[in-house]
Amino acid sequence: MAEVMNNGRMDAFSRSPWSIYTAHALSTWGDNMWWFAGGCYMMELHKDSLRLTATYGMAIAASVILFGAYIGRWIDKTGRLTAARTFLAIQNTAVSLCAMLLAGFISYRTEIDPEKEVMFTYFVSIGGIVLASVARLASSGTNIIIQKDWIVVIAGDDTDYLAKMNSILRTIELTTYMIAPAVAGQLFTFLGFGWTGVFISAWNLVSVCLEYFLLAKIYKTYPDLAMKRNADSNDIIKHLEESSEENPLQISAGFLEGMKEAFDGWQIYMNHPVRFAGVGLACLYMTVLGFDNITYGYCLMQKVPHAALGALVGVSALVGVAGSLAYPIFRQRFGLERTGLLGMFLLVSCSSLALLSVFLPGSPLDLSHLTFQETEAIIESLNITETVDLKAVAEKNWLDPDFWAPFSSVLVLLSGIILARFGLWVVDLTVSQLLQETVKEDVRGVINGIQDSMNNTFDLTKCILVILLPAQETFGLLIFASFVSINFGWLMYALYCRSQGHLFSFCKKTNDV
Repeated sequence: MAEVMNNGRMDAFSRSPWSIYTAHALSTWGDNMWWFAGGCYMMELHKDSLRLTATYGMAIAASVILFGAYIGRWIDKTGRLTAARTFLAIQNTAVSLCAMLLAGFISYRTEIDPEKEVMFTYFVSIGGIVLASVARLASSGTNIIIQKDWIVVIAGDDTDYLAKMNSILRTIELTTYMIAPAVAGQLFTFLGFGWTGVFISAWNLVSVCLEYFLLAKIYKTYPDLAMKRNADSNDIIKHLEESSEENPLQISAGFLEGMKEAFDGWQIYMNHPVRFAGVGLACLYMTVLGFDNITYGYCLMQKVPHAALGALVGVSALVGVAGSLAYPIFRQRFGLERTGLLGMFLLVSCSSLALLSVFLPGSPLDLSHLTFQETEAIIESLNITETVDLKAVAEKNWLDPDFWAPFSSVLVLLSGIILARFGLWVVDLTVSQLLQETVKEDVRGVINGIQDSMNNTFDLTKCILVILLPAQETFGLLIFASFVSINFGWLMYALYCRSQGHLFSFCKKTNDV
């Protein structure tokens, strides 16, 4: 009888992970395609500046900060399949409606009375931002359910298997992050904004059906997913048994109750031992040392060609994939906590190159611009359309040191950013597995919801710093602030490791084997 059960479990292990990987690929493909397309639509609505695009990004981040804990608490109180089904439906419906709203307005914008165009643009922008924020919250909920809960149950007590699943899921995410925006860009080029919106809307409607089918298959394969452990009587959260008649919309009695639940969630997080590791991860979000719109703008101002920048983004993704694939190997060799320490060391070491770049030839650092002298803002450089004169470049001698001197600073900066991706993803996967292994099932949702909120809080802090220091001459100060934040994250993670007795020795403990 035991042999039959073991064979059945091994057969389930061989089948269901591919269902999870496929569902994750569909989910991350849609997320990354819409992340790129949403920014393009906002830019098309207001071509004169990036103010609307920045508002769009800040509103989405703020929504996660405000409601992340609330989403996590609801996940803890709701049956697994009900929660997954609800968030999948909300996310894909919101993206479909948002894509159709923006695409339809842009397509028929010329037919609107010019006197009313500003008013319609205003309302469409608000509608698009609200729908995109709802979609982002639902996406956050889906990620918590699948990546922080379901795969933990599926892996059972096999932490090596859990590490392997985490690595594969992150590799899929990085691959879609690299390919999906490129596909979306081609759709905009050849189909235009109107038909691209129709395609994205249709894709999400088809995707939600496929994802639900795959999740339902996984749910049936593992009966343990149908059971949620009841919380102890002393815990704040009360378990609600899953029922087919449960109404997922009956979440709270009002705004004040929601705020109280969010406050209780923060209390739970701050009293949990994993909080130091979580804060350490969140600190890594307060940085300009990554490939985002801010870094793009700065590099363009340093005369880096668009094509070269696009290629470097691809290289950065490949380095991140290498880090995610190396993670299970490091974890087996050093143990989970020390793998994070190694990742932090690699991240800080490579980021030191970015700090060095501030002092190299070609660096625009000039603190006299803190007196608000006239200069070009970093985000405005994203509207640069001029191209590099390739003929003039070809006539120069590439072996001449004078040729590379003006690019020394930005080349070292980009090298540090790219190499740091390896350590970054090792750290990210380490903290993710710590949250999976150390957080009890009955508070898993709220802890991960708070973590998502904290990550977005630090990311929002970075945006505020860029707004306060928008000039390329002060970008060096942003690099300093980023390096300090990364080192503080290393310190917080080291405090967690010290509390667990894993700080100094890099030889795996006997009881870990």
